[in-house]
Amino acid sequence: MTWQLYAVVALVVLALAAVGGVVAVLGLDGHMVAGLAAGIGLALPLMIFGHFNMKRAMRSDSQSAMMGHIYGGFGLRLVLLVVGFFALAFSGLASPAGFAVAFMAGVVLSLGWQMLAFVKETLRRQQESAAAAQ
Repeated sequence: MTWQLYAVVALVVLALAAVGGVVAVLGLDGHMVAGLAAGIGLALPLMIFGHFNMKRAMRSDSQSAMMGHIYGGFGLRLVLLVVGFFALAFSGLASPAGFAVAFMAGVVLSLGWQMLAFVKETLRRQQESAAAAQ
C-alpha cells in the first residue's frame, strides 16, 4: 500500500499548494476567507457523499458502473463550481476565486480518493479471480 500513501500525500500537497498560491497572489482578507470557507463547506459534504456513493457502486460487479459514478460525480461538481462561482461573483458576498480554488481542491482530493479506491477494488477482484482460477 506504499504507492497509495504517496499518491494521497501528493494530492494533499498539490491541493494545499494551489490554495496557498491563490491566497499568496490575491491576499487573505475577510472576503477571501469567506470564499475559502464556502468552497470547503460545499466540497466536504460532496466528498463524504461521493465516498459512500462510490462504496455502493463498488458492490456491483460492473467496473463501468464505478467509473460512471466517478465521472457523474465530477460532472455534478463542475456544475456546482460554475453556479457557485457566478453566484458569488454577482452577489459580492465572498471571493469567487477563493471559493473556486477551495472547491476544486476538494474535488481533486475527492476524485483522487475515489480513483485509489477504484484501483484497490480492481486489484482485489483480479486477485480473487486469479485465486479462483487456480
